[in-house]
Amino acid sequence: MRITLKDVAREAGASVAAVSATLNGKRVSNMRIGEATRERIIETAARLGYVPNPVAQSLSTGRTGVLGLVFPYVDAFIDRNPFCTMLMNGILAEVIADQYNLMLYTGRDAQWAGRGRVDPRVDGLIVALPTPNDPLLVRCGESDFPCVCVVTVPQPEPIMTVNADDYRGGYLATQHLVALGHKRIMILHGGDAVSTNQPRLRGYRDVLSDASIPIIDSMIVEAGFDWKPAAEAMSVVLDRPKSEWPTAIFAINDLCALGAMQTIKDRGLRVPDDIAIVGFDDTWLSTTTDPTLTTVRMPIREMGALAARMLANQIEGKPDPNRNPILEVTLTIRQSCGSPLGVLQPTYSHS
Repeated sequence: MRITLKDVAREAGASVAAVSATLNGKRVSNMRIGEATRERIIETAARLGYVPNPVAQSLSTGRTGVLGLVFPYVDAFIDRNPFCTMLMNGILAEVIADQYNLMLYTGRDAQWAGRGRVDPRVDGLIVALPTPNDPLLVRCGESDFPCVCVVTVPQPEPIMTVNADDYRGGYLATQHLVALGHKRIMILHGGDAVSTNQPRLRGYRDVLSDASIPIIDSMIVEAGFDWKPAAEAMSVVLDRPKSEWPTAIFAINDLCALGAMQTIKDRGLRVPDDIAIVGFDDTWLSTTTDPTLTTVRMPIREMGALAARMLANQIEGKPDPNRNPILEVTLTIRQSCGSPLGVLQPTYSHS
C-alpha cells in the first residue's frame, strides 16, 4: 500500500500542510516550520518509506520540478560538438543543486506551433543557440512562460539571455596575431545563422583598422561552425595562388579551427610555421590538436550553470537584476600561433 502525506502527518503528529511543505522542499512553500518538527517529519517519512507522487505534487503546486533543455539538433546531445556537451554539463550541475530534474528536447518549429501553455511537463525552458525569430521564443513570450536563452541576441521580456563577450573574443584573437607580426590575417567565420558571428567579426575588423592593416574581402571567408565545412573552405583558400594565402587565421570556433588545421596538414603545410591559427571556445579539443590550439576561452560551463540558476529564480519568483548577462572571455595561448616563450596575453584596449 502506498504511503501518503496523510500517513506521514498522522504518524509524525504534524499537519498535512507542514508535511507537504517539508517534503516538497523550498520551491513550493514559504511556510515556517520548526526545526524539531521538520526533523521529525523527515525521520517519519524515511521510516515509513514515503515516496513523493510527482503527478500529485504537480497538481497541488502547479509545478513539475522539471526544467526543459532545448538544442536545435540531435547531435548536440553527443560529444561531437564539445561546446554543447560542456554547456549541458554546467546546466546539469546547477539543476541538480537546485533540486530540479531535466527534460531534453530537440527543437523543431512544428513542435511549438499553436497556442496555450508551452509544455505542461516542465516549469520552464533553457533554449540553446536559438535563431532570433525562433517560434518557441515567440510562444514563450506570448504565454509569459519562463525561458532563458543561451547564445542569442537579447530578447523582449520575459525572456532572459546569457552570452559571452564575443566582440572582445574576436578582438583578442586578432590582436594576438597582429602582435606576432601578421598582416595577412584571414577570418573563417560561421555565417549569420548564429548570433555570435557578427560581434566576433566586428572584433576582427576593428583590430585590423586600429593597426592600419587593410581589410581585404577575400580574407573574410564563410566556413560554418563545424570541422567539415571549415576543411572544405580551407581547401578552396589553398587553391588560390600562394601570394593570396593568409599567414594567420582566426577561426570562428574550435571545430572550425580543427577542420582548417587538417586541410593545412593534408596540403603538406605546417601549423604554425606556414600558417598560424587561433580558435574560439577553448573546449577539450584545443588540447588534443597537434600542435595544441591557441583559442579564446568562452566560459561555457559557467554560462550553462548561470542559465539554469536564472531560470530557477524566474520560476520561484526571485528577481534577477541582470536579465542579459555577458560573461568575460580570455585568450589561452598554446602552440598553434608559434608564440615565443614570454609573449604576454594581449590587452583589450579598444574603446
